[in-house]
Amino acid sequence: MGEKIAPISKNNRVEILDVVRGFAIFGIIIANIQAWSGYKFVPYEVLQTLPYYDYNTTLKYLFMFFIDTKFYTLFSLLFGIGFYIQFDKQRDSQASFMKTYRKRLGFLIMFGAIHSFFWSGDILLIYGAVGLVFVMFRNLSHYTIFKLSIFFYFIWLAYDILFALFFPEVMNYPSGAYKTYPDISPAELTAIFQNGTFMEVLQANWHNLYYRYIDLVPSGRLTKVLALFMLGFYLMSINYFTTYARSVKLFTIFFVLGVALTYISYEIGGSMGQFSHDLKNVAYKAFAVSGQIFLAMSYINILAILDEKAFFKKFFHLFAYVGRMSFTSYLTHTIFGFLIFYPFFGGLFGTMGILEITILAIVLYALQIVFSYAWLKYFRFGPLEWLWRCLTYSKLYPILKTKK
Repeated sequence: MGEKIAPISKNNRVEILDVVRGFAIFGIIIANIQAWSGYKFVPYEVLQTLPYYDYNTTLKYLFMFFIDTKFYTLFSLLFGIGFYIQFDKQRDSQASFMKTYRKRLGFLIMFGAIHSFFWSGDILLIYGAVGLVFVMFRNLSHYTIFKLSIFFYFIWLAYDILFALFFPEVMNYPSGAYKTYPDISPAELTAIFQNGTFMEVLQANWHNLYYRYIDLVPSGRLTKVLALFMLGFYLMSINYFTTYARSVKLFTIFFVLGVALTYISYEIGGSMGQFSHDLKNVAYKAFAVSGQIFLAMSYINILAILDEKAFFKKFFHLFAYVGRMSFTSYLTHTIFGFLIFYPFFGGLFGTMGILEITILAIVLYALQIVFSYAWLKYFRFGPLEWLWRCLTYSKLYPILKTKK
């Protein structure tokens, strides 16, 4: 009972998972910079005045199609995968392991709460809270977990149908920007992030955070995250990454289904962040989330397939550096956002089109690759990975690499 639980060593890491994790971080910065830069909040009429507007419209559509929601899906799958790797090695000492793992999740919630203070789009707090529910299913059969993942992924559509049929006016407000709130206009919100004081900007962020947590209900985010944790757990339990992940046939099926379902959802049109006001919007949500998971799975497969090729393996190794420091890399995005876009630093909020912010995101990610490579050359863990590990195991781990 008193057995001490040790963290997973570097030798037990699955290299392709670090590649996928690093790739997920790349997609997340591409997606999140649209919020950091103000592109999501600026009124539509102002967007039309930004540079390269014609390119911006096309790029925004492509990003909504191939990037938005697909990379948080990847990140969520990786969370379940990571838990399985740790849990599978500690099955004979579950009591000690689960005590430690719940402590780990507690600190993740703490990090997420602090991060949410500055960034309304934080995912860590949700991961920590949902993770506490997720681990309760750990001892079910793998196939049962798979079936439950499907159930939780779609169950939220049931209450959305009820709203469409009986309460169609709930959360049914007009949109003046890509992201609109019922109590403040896009122009007013943009003005705060462009000219506000430090406290005014923080208060605007808390306002956005409040509505983000309200949006979790109509978007089904909580049960979808739980489902994706379970699916990741299941994929690792069937050795997906050493068997099926490199199947060209599976990639083709996933990609074609993902593109087809996503295309149908955009042809239908609708809103994910509001309760459906008709059954058409319910159909939009159903097709969108179905396409989302198939596209995310196709990304895993194509990375695994190309990772077998010598040329791509060298290139993907760059993703792996960021993947090994994904916790640090993700939180660093918030620092980038503050320094570049907020009024008390760079002040570029609402001034850049999507083409420009995409180029900027690629440059920032390249800097993260360089930083991660340089850091891991001398240190065993990323700085925040190290802190999280020390807090979890109540032990000060050496961070410097020892010379052989």
